[in-house]
Amino acid sequence: MIAFSSRAAALLLTAAALSAGPAAAVAPPAAAAQAFAPLFASEVERAQRTVDASIRAGINVPVPKDPGGGFTHEQHKRNYRVIFEGGQLFRLTGEARYRDHVRDLLFAYADLYPGLGPHPAKANQTAGRLFWQSLNDSVFLVNAAQGYAAIRGSLSAADRQRIDDKVIRPMARFLSDESPEVINRIHNHATWAAAGVGLSGYLLGDRDLVDKALLGLDKSGKAGFLRQLDLLFSPDGYYAEGPYYQRYALQPFVVFAAAIAANDPDRKIFEYRDGIVLKAVRTAIDLTHDGYFLPINDAMPDKSLRTEELYHAVAIAYSATNDPAFLSIADWQGRTVLTTAGQALAADLAAGKAKPWSFGSRLLADGPDGKGGALVLLRSKPDPKGPLLVAKNTVQGMGHGHFDRLGWVYYDETGAVVTDYGAARFLNVEAKRGGRYLPENDSWASATIAHNTLVVDEQNHFGGNWKVGERHGTRQLAVSLDGPTRYAIGEIDSAYKGVTMRRALLLIEVDGLTNPLSLDILHGTGGGRHVYDLPLHFSGHIIDSDIEFARNLAERPVLGEANGYQHLWVDGEGSKAGKARLTWMQGSRFYSYHMAPPAGTRFILAESGANDPEFNLRREPALIQRVVGASHATFVSLLEPHGTYDASAETVVASSARVLALERRREKGLDLVLVTLVDGRRIAIAVAQDVAADARHRVTVDGHTLAWTGPVGRLDIAATGAKK
Repeated sequence: MIAFSSRAAALLLTAAALSAGPAAAVAPPAAAAQAFAPLFASEVERAQRTVDASIRAGINVPVPKDPGGGFTHEQHKRNYRVIFEGGQLFRLTGEARYRDHVRDLLFAYADLYPGLGPHPAKANQTAGRLFWQSLNDSVFLVNAAQGYAAIRGSLSAADRQRIDDKVIRPMARFLSDESPEVINRIHNHATWAAAGVGLSGYLLGDRDLVDKALLGLDKSGKAGFLRQLDLLFSPDGYYAEGPYYQRYALQPFVVFAAAIAANDPDRKIFEYRDGIVLKAVRTAIDLTHDGYFLPINDAMPDKSLRTEELYHAVAIAYSATNDPAFLSIADWQGRTVLTTAGQALAADLAAGKAKPWSFGSRLLADGPDGKGGALVLLRSKPDPKGPLLVAKNTVQGMGHGHFDRLGWVYYDETGAVVTDYGAARFLNVEAKRGGRYLPENDSWASATIAHNTLVVDEQNHFGGNWKVGERHGTRQLAVSLDGPTRYAIGEIDSAYKGVTMRRALLLIEVDGLTNPLSLDILHGTGGGRHVYDLPLHFSGHIIDSDIEFARNLAERPVLGEANGYQHLWVDGEGSKAGKARLTWMQGSRFYSYHMAPPAGTRFILAESGANDPEFNLRREPALIQRVVGASHATFVSLLEPHGTYDASAETVVASSARVLALERRREKGLDLVLVTLVDGRRIAIAVAQDVAADARHRVTVDGHTLAWTGPVGRLDIAATGAKK
């Protein structure tokens, strides 16, 4: 359980101001800004530039018209930021011009909002009033309620009533009683709605609104904020829709939790469900590489910890725990929030209290009960930029989930090496279909072939039906998070009828190699005859291969007709008996992908971008191993980082692979893989079918005995001897 500090209620946001009554603390004089810690002082200055510019420009509250990215959409976004920041600046400096500008903005909304109907640019989502989807209206209210809370006590009774009755209360009513299909969902849209409604309830002293936000419209507890905490997070704090949406949902979770802690302390919200809110913040940070969120499911790859949601989350989590590791994250962010929580964090950071965040290996159980599978993070060092192998053995991820069970990605100091496409979307770029999800999000980005997992008969997992996928978890069979051989083993038999897939992913540290090897053993087993495709999506420029590819130089055929295959150009095809290799370069490093494929495997070099009339897709390479007409197939692959390239010095070191051979031997009840290095050393890895932790196994490897307990055994064989 995560401890809740005694001073947390006083530090959490402006939540204490979200209570009924006109009384307000006397704001400090403007000179107090001189005493702010550097991080907070820069935040104050940044907000002053924004709000001062808004004051100079005058009130601009347009009639809603545009979808995401359009002028009216962006103007209403700017306005809620100014309301939030202007309120905080008044609280911090006492300058009446900030209060007056926030008041006047809210007056303009009091004139506009009551007459609005459904947004004219509504699409398939529930329409908002100010924005094309009600989600954005919820975000507006979450920010506006906090900004208004900071000035409300200094306004006249008539001014308060005008804003209360014409803006805050009707917005809260729209997002609750008038939108039951939103607030009663178990979904990030409902979280934002519940937070907006609940903050409004505390602000107005309206217990009915607060209880509807906490417990659902009927106050039964079958919906609402608390139920969302029960069902949207696993016991480890992993969010159902994946890291990208965990990042997005965190702000309403932590902001509303802070208000609950301040106004309803007996609920002990930060202790609820074994501290799930704070676990979620920690897990979100762990779900990054070099600060960027893993682009799993619908996700934009450019989202990092430098985002509004995480500024709030880190500040509030630090206030609640006093864990100095959060200070190092804030230091990396270089930002905080204009709240008492942000102010206290900045002061402690300036006082030198920060300690590094330890990025370790983690098993993050998925599903509300933790029994739906897991996302496994395998790291060989605590460095945020260091090697990271991610095994996706999760649940579907609701409507934002992709059809990629048993998929994987790999990162190291050069960035994403084995990649995930993420979402097909240009967020808020109006020219790209209003900034909404593109058709290619369904036809390509979420398709199984667009991921690093097994495709059977060119079909998507679960027939491409996410609701079917949501009913079937993945079995996380075994995991080891420590030692020189870390691994994750998962299995699923429901992605394709009659086909069982089992995959072992191992991160193997080897003396003399800078970065670990990534070993992949994947079994596809089914009745009848199938086409098995195993794609690898990677980042970099191909250097060479020992596969003889027949290149399509004059024209590029398309690989297939549906399920993502229609978006793949075929650049070349080839075959090779025995071990095969493809080497590419990214940044300053080389990567060799070694394969010990099934007999008769064809190799396909492909690139995304076919059948893309609006140029919506990124052009990215893929290598596909294809087996046709087999009842079962076992793919053994090894990713080897090696060498360096220094463009400035024009030097190249070890551009050739250090791995000389990759061999899989069939042994009773296990897979035995031998990796031979150029210096003569060999590494034997045995992965047993029986994954019981206490199961004992023994195998002979070229005269050497390997005996172990558990699913995985390893034997390092020197050129002239052996050692365990």
